[in-house]
Amino acid sequence: MNIVELNSFTHFEMKSAALREELIRKKGTAGFRLSPLLFRGYAKASWRLETTLERYTCRSYSMEDYYRVMEAVRPAVESCTERRWDLPHEYSFDESIPQSPQGYEFMVYLRHHGFPSPLLDWTRSPYVAAFFAFNSACDGDRVAIYTFVEYSDLGKAGSPEEATIVGCGPYVTTHPRHFHQQSEYTYCKKKVEGKYVYCSHEEAFARNDENQDVVNKFILPASERKAVMERLHLMNISAYSLFGSEESLLSTMAYHEIENRKL
Repeated sequence: MNIVELNSFTHFEMKSAALREELIRKKGTAGFRLSPLLFRGYAKASWRLETTLERYTCRSYSMEDYYRVMEAVRPAVESCTERRWDLPHEYSFDESIPQSPQGYEFMVYLRHHGFPSPLLDWTRSPYVAAFFAFNSACDGDRVAIYTFVEYSDLGKAGSPEEATIVGCGPYVTTHPRHFHQQSEYTYCKKKVEGKYVYCSHEEAFARNDENQDVVNKFILPASERKAVMERLHLMNISAYSLFGSEESLLSTMAYHEIENRKL
């Protein structure tokens, strides 16, 4: 992991633009497909790149174990939301192939509604990532915005026993906030005693491979918050535009009428 400390959000914009231009240049000369540049923001630079499932429990889940958890919660979710998801009882997923997990649509829905998930969510927008980094940042703290490129060479390599990150891509039918946030997702897996289990992304990043799972961590001062939030709101990037709930509407109104009100 490459860690870079910056003095301003403008410097971050320059760095992210340079990374994007480098990818575009590679795409123009390469005869193979490159993965997109993704972003993720944290209000505290000390926070690790952990999934909500990692933060919720120390238990290790196999991919099938977690699928059974989704099966168990589906009746309650369907009863209360009047939505339906197709989760076949037979678990027929080939875990050795890098692809979206079985039940991916429901998994994304659960992730966006706070259920502990093995998915790590990213955004294709550096400005959406900046909102998550600065929105709840406190004076004196430092925030972090990560950039991630899954592979930038001839595909990916590794053994099944090594932690392997799999990108799932943006194409999924799920909650509108997935599209509002320009989301993509990754999960990390490895084979343990004959079963694939979900594991930490940090384990894969620790290899510091130059051609796959390339991650940069940009650290910025939280003192940039006021200027950044004003810019983002002018772009219509707010809690309400990203989440669309009544709570997020009131959070956005609080910003306009209390925090940023010019009397």
